[in-house]
Amino acid sequence: MNLRRLCGTILLAGGLLLGACWITGVVLADRFVWSQWLSWASAWTLLPGFALATVGLLALARPRREVAACVAGIALGPLLVIWGLWRPLGPAAPDTDTLCIVQWTTGPSVKSEAAFAQLIERTNPDVVVALGALVRNWGALRNWGAVPGPMRRAEFTVLSKVPLARCRSLARAHDIQLVALDLQLTDRIYRVLLVDLPSDPARSRWHIAEQAASLIDRVVMYTPDLVLGDFNMTRSSRAIHAILPDWRFAWPTRGRGWGGTWPRWLPLWRIDHVAVPPGAELPFVTTVDTGPARHRAQLIEIPLD
Repeated sequence: MNLRRLCGTILLAGGLLLGACWITGVVLADRFVWSQWLSWASAWTLLPGFALATVGLLALARPRREVAACVAGIALGPLLVIWGLWRPLGPAAPDTDTLCIVQWTTGPSVKSEAAFAQLIERTNPDVVVALGALVRNWGALRNWGAVPGPMRRAEFTVLSKVPLARCRSLARAHDIQLVALDLQLTDRIYRVLLVDLPSDPARSRWHIAEQAASLIDRVVMYTPDLVLGDFNMTRSSRAIHAILPDWRFAWPTRGRGWGGTWPRWLPLWRIDHVAVPPGAELPFVTTVDTGPARHRAQLIEIPLD
């Protein structure tokens, strides 16, 4: 075998391997520890895969139709990413009364109240739920809304114009955090469960899901109206449905715009989620980029009867 054919074979095999990794991640998702690594392979993986296969086929002097098929396939990755994450014509929230909650996984990079002032000015929320912020001096935002000052529970910080019936940490174990946030509306209490799951990629997603489900069963003595937070699991995750069996996630049906939340600068994965119990009306969800942080924020608009 001459050098050209050897290089062509290696390139073709590399392209096919990238494609096989992506397909395996799609089919098996996070069902196994080893496959959960592949489940994070974005469809963008197909672009270099097809590119390598194209060069390999050219080096092997394969028929033109095979090369043309690979060249056409280079566009497949971006198209699949757009199809999975972009809802340009998604439904908009109705003009009737809504409860607007912004959930933002900020990480330690957000240390100034200015980022929150910008977020509030842009989204005009009723409630802001931030995860991981390290703001020490809230300045004028200390008196924003009906609740006197930001409230920190576990790693969550809550700013609210809606009176709070309860804001309490329910569990903090196995790097899993659960916080109860009960909003006192005019005619009832709206119960929100805030969730933060560990990001360690070496930990089994299924094991994390089982631990989270067990914690929820033990410490949450009611059915929340809404569950939201940083699940650190992708939209296609199998394990995430073991945490909230039969619950529905809002984005696939009521999402609008670009759906990725992480990383903020190139959001190819949606790992922040919003879910409602069976039979409940889905809220409307928009992803918002509001400045330096680890994630983009979720703007959640909940129709009120």
